Amino acid sequence: MDTLALQRRPRTPERRRRALECAGWRTWLSYRENHRRDSDGRMVAVDERWTVEMEHRDGEAMTVEASSPAAAWLLAWERALDR
Repeated sequence: MDTLALQRRPRTPERRRRALECAGWRTWLSYRENHRRDSDGRMVAVDERWTVEMEHRDGEAMTVEASSPAAAWLLAWERALDR
């Protein structure tokens, strides 16, 4: 077994997600992309959106969107702390 893998600390977004779940939040991360095309039908851009949906055990729910999974978890973390 690789000992380096056992010593590696989890990335920050994963720690935040675990902390949210320990605080009573159920969390979901979903991904959506929108392909933008020009008038000839050629794809010119891809708009990526990551959505974190959270539901607290007391019934409160929140949804946040961002352009990356790390940014989405950070925003969810901040909203949960402001609650």
